[in-house]
Amino acid sequence: MMSDLLSQDEINALLSADASNGQENGGADSSGGSITPQDKKALKDISSAFVSSLQSVFGMLTGKGVKVGIVEESWSKQAEIIPTLEHEPFVLRAKSGGLKGEPIAIVMPQLGGQILSDMMMGGEGKDLSGVLSELDISAAQEGISQVIGSAFTSLSGMLKGERIIPEDVSAKVEEESWTLFPQNEEMDVCSAKLKISIDDVSDFDAWVILSQEMIRAFGTAVAAASQPPSQPAPAAQAQPAQQTMAQAHQATQPQMQHQPQPMAYNMPGLQQPAPMVDVRPAEFSPLSAKPVPSSGSRIDLVSDIPVRVTVELGRTRKNISEILSMSAGSIIELDKMAGESVDVLVNGKLIARGEVVVIDENFGVRVTEIISAMSKTY
Repeated sequence: MMSDLLSQDEINALLSADASNGQENGGADSSGGSITPQDKKALKDISSAFVSSLQSVFGMLTGKGVKVGIVEESWSKQAEIIPTLEHEPFVLRAKSGGLKGEPIAIVMPQLGGQILSDMMMGGEGKDLSGVLSELDISAAQEGISQVIGSAFTSLSGMLKGERIIPEDVSAKVEEESWTLFPQNEEMDVCSAKLKISIDDVSDFDAWVILSQEMIRAFGTAVAAASQPPSQPAPAAQAQPAQQTMAQAHQATQPQMQHQPQPMAYNMPGLQQPAPMVDVRPAEFSPLSAKPVPSSGSRIDLVSDIPVRVTVELGRTRKNISEILSMSAGSIIELDKMAGESVDVLVNGKLIARGEVVVIDENFGVRVTEIISAMSKTY
């Protein structure tokens, strides 16, 4: 009796063999759904489209060389993937118009969004706090929206007529407890982890996360678009019976081939003579040299985003005891001399100097000097 029982080692070996067979037959995601080769190819196509779009769009926005590589791809429930992402990340969400409106999200650390925002506004992407401001969120959302639009355009080319467009784009910094797609917390998702490297700037990771339904819908659409069109049967084979009857009828008719027949141009079924068409070479007016308008620079992408302008009269340092001893009437001596120019800062960065003026009942600043990027002093 005892010899008929399996040992624990034998049971483990059988389970391992069964798992290996499952992977060879196509595998399954952690949610229990079957992953087909078509699904894997669809995810690979979408990941590659986003890699190409990130490289081109980020390169254009930052003016630097950008390299993007795929680190790994995974299939799971969204609740399982969140612990593997950055703490309190920057998340941009959109819907894929044209593929059932399925959701898509791009997740990256706040530092990644701040690097993009800073370089879009002329900065170097260095010595950043890693905490996104409202201005940073607006600028980063604009840049990443262009990435999604570029990737969707590339994917639309694979569908031969179908068009995918981003809809309902939104971005925010998530807090401690969050969900990728709150409208369906049980949704199965696919994730592609990417590494983004910008020349002379810190590297950072980003994740492209999509619903599994979107992957399958895209794979099905690509497969349908790649099918060759059905060929109609030749007319000679489609109507053999009609031809045989027509030949028999012709044989029973008297031979009238030597009698002239009237021309019947208006009878249906007869080919009409082609009308005369006047054809001549095209003529164009001479071209005159005109200045070509500039297509704009990267700053045009964020020209309508509001910024905070601060005028700094001067600075000083005080001990905490000196601050606590202040009262109404106390005087604080600053490091600026009387009549010296004041500093004009935009989002904390020095851009100009000027002199204080009075406009009606308000203070103002008349700019006397613009500070170039090479001569900034803080």
